[in-house]
Amino acid sequence: MTKKVLFCITGSIASIKAPFIIRELRAQGFSVTCVLTEAAKKFITPFSVALLSDNACYDEEDFWSKNNLHITLAQSHDILLIAPATANTIAKCAMGIADNLMLNCFLAFEGKKVIVPAMHTEMINNKVVQENIKRCRQHNSLILGPTYGELLSEDQGYGRMVEPREIVICLKKLQFNGMDLSKKNILITAGGTTEKIDPVRTLSNQSSGKMGVALARLAYINGANVTLISTKESDDIGYQKMIQVNNSEELRSAIKESMSTTDTLIMAAAVSDYLPVYNDKKLKRDDNTQIPVKKNQDILKDITQTYDIDTVVGFCLQDDIQDSELPLKKSAKKGCDYMIANDSSNIGSEKRTYKIYDQKECIAEFDNVSIDEAAYRILCKTIQQTN
Repeated sequence: MTKKVLFCITGSIASIKAPFIIRELRAQGFSVTCVLTEAAKKFITPFSVALLSDNACYDEEDFWSKNNLHITLAQSHDILLIAPATANTIAKCAMGIADNLMLNCFLAFEGKKVIVPAMHTEMINNKVVQENIKRCRQHNSLILGPTYGELLSEDQGYGRMVEPREIVICLKKLQFNGMDLSKKNILITAGGTTEKIDPVRTLSNQSSGKMGVALARLAYINGANVTLISTKESDDIGYQKMIQVNNSEELRSAIKESMSTTDTLIMAAAVSDYLPVYNDKKLKRDDNTQIPVKKNQDILKDITQTYDIDTVVGFCLQDDIQDSELPLKKSAKKGCDYMIANDSSNIGSEKRTYKIYDQKECIAEFDNVSIDEAAYRILCKTIQQTN
């Protein structure tokens, strides 16, 4: 069934990205109806968004000429998206003010509401704006962003709107919005570490980081404060913190620096088991060349022995996922509350097979499911259980 999005556009310079959001939404199978504020029309025209959405576009003139338009629009859509959301709009949403069509739709809407702030750093950091964002979140609006990046006048700072593609990805994941993680501070690691052999060569693994990123997105969408530490580039959607690392030592340091604000650790990153002995000069090509390696320290074991963490979830890759002895041994050795057994056939696949173990036995298993569904089930069986 096609999901219908009521896309509300406000008067921010970031509204020039609205056509890209519409295109992404339609490309992902959403039906889009647009509502423009009067200020938004200074940046973008009703004709252009109507043309791109292949639907009518509504503004203040329609509000006063069509009876109960806000009720009709609110009742006929599944998701209400405000992007970009200005400080003025956020304040009115927080206070229940309804002085235009968009705000009347917002108050009348009973489905999932998503607000995507965009403004300059000094404005987003204003205590009043932060209070208003907090109030919107408390009234069940999902807040995406803002992020750090280029702002108006080539300034760099916090306040940039989440990128259109990432907004649409998050809207697609709203089907997995069934948990309350609002009291959780979750640190999630993702991707595979890369260790230097010499100035030009590295030792790494094939981890894509997709599961870690999926876990981070879904945890955030379900209300958690999320810190994402990843070896792969990933778009920010408003995480508490996002850190990119390369090697296992950088990963270890980033985890330790983030532990003061963490009560839950999900170690989805694939850390190198072995470290090459580094050569400061490029190794010459030689049939007899050998690369010495040494065993890497167990980061997860080190962290669990050093810090008091409410819930720890580890991952282990298995050739034989039916072997229950290995994940239980690893869980005990590393100090995990849960261990996710990951079938080695998952590498490079968009479908995943996993088994979830607590400290005693397998408590759940699922075969050939999407990465998002797998991430949702993992969160439900591990983190949601501890609420």
